[in-house]
Amino acid sequence: MKNSCFKYIIVGAGTSGLHLIKSISEDKFFREKKILLIDKSLENNEEKCYSFWEKGKGKWDKIITKSWSNGYFISKDHLINLDLKDYKYKMIKSIDFHKYVKKCISSHNNIEFIKDDVINIRKENNQVIVVGNKTNYICDHVFDSRIPNDISLNNHISIKQHFKGWIIKTDVPKFDSKTFTIMDYRIRDIDKTAFTYILPISNKKALVEYTYFTKELVDSKEYDLKLKKYIKNILKINNYSIINEEYGVIPMTNYPFFNHTKDRITKIGTAGGWVKPSTGYSFKNSERNSKKIVGQLKKGVTLIKIKSKLKYYHMDKIFLDVLEKNNWFGEKLFSLLFRNNTTNKIFEFLDEKSNFFSELKIIKSLFSIHFIKSFLRHLFTGLKAN
Repeated sequence: MKNSCFKYIIVGAGTSGLHLIKSISEDKFFREKKILLIDKSLENNEEKCYSFWEKGKGKWDKIITKSWSNGYFISKDHLINLDLKDYKYKMIKSIDFHKYVKKCISSHNNIEFIKDDVINIRKENNQVIVVGNKTNYICDHVFDSRIPNDISLNNHISIKQHFKGWIIKTDVPKFDSKTFTIMDYRIRDIDKTAFTYILPISNKKALVEYTYFTKELVDSKEYDLKLKKYIKNILKINNYSIINEEYGVIPMTNYPFFNHTKDRITKIGTAGGWVKPSTGYSFKNSERNSKKIVGQLKKGVTLIKIKSKLKYYHMDKIFLDVLEKNNWFGEKLFSLLFRNNTTNKIFEFLDEKSNFFSELKIIKSLFSIHFIKSFLRHLFTGLKAN
């Protein structure tokens, strides 16, 4: 280790930490500032798939595995063609993302990587002490991706997005590589919001993933049964090989993670509330929020807590409440969303870039007895964000 004193320390080389270090490295303002990225493992050997949508060309296009301009939403009663217009739905492998970021910043002598396990972070006067298993590190500001241990979800809406995905390969063409499937409800648990998600990489290879939006996790065998059933009965594939498997659990909650951000210690990633509560998507949020942080650092202002605008907080909370109280209703809820709104307007809404008239149309399209009940519960419990 060259020096234990740094201007900034980023704890965690996950999605948010890598987004932030990449954004910092791209700006000449930080070239003379010593920066440390610390993680208990600096190698990413677990292959997962990041997916997101964006308009036109993006900063990650060099490492995109595949992108799509068309998609499907499929329920028991509807097959909806998704025309993405100016958007593209994109997929990146986590290993490629990790390698690319490390390669991009390898020539920056002011950035250092250290393998260590962070035990504690504390502020002392105008500095922050990062206590590692090997040694201590000192800096002016820490960006911490570790989820706090003192989180209590008792007074908040909370469900989990949990999934298992297989990348399967066939000997003969079986997939339409030009069209992805964002949700397919033809194989599902009766009382749960559960669906299949398909990203065809080629006509012989695809990620087939079974996903739940529920309060409780399920046994690993349940995912396997659903995946096998979908591949056999829906895709009509009998012969295939599984070349990769991924599993994940993503929190979908209105818990105010941003309140754990303190003076000189900023929470990032899931720990900072960067996961969109109603969808579980976080890749583009990490990119956007990293850009915001860079802008604030350059201005020399006190970093503000990054959180959604109040109107989106309320809409996320109502959406989550519907799923928490009536989990079986998820298929109908998402069907109303995709049937009655264009895909580009939905993406703008989920990106929190929509206008009043689009928001009004989307809210109106979701109206049902369960949505109205959730709205009234939200109204009576108070419209103030926690």
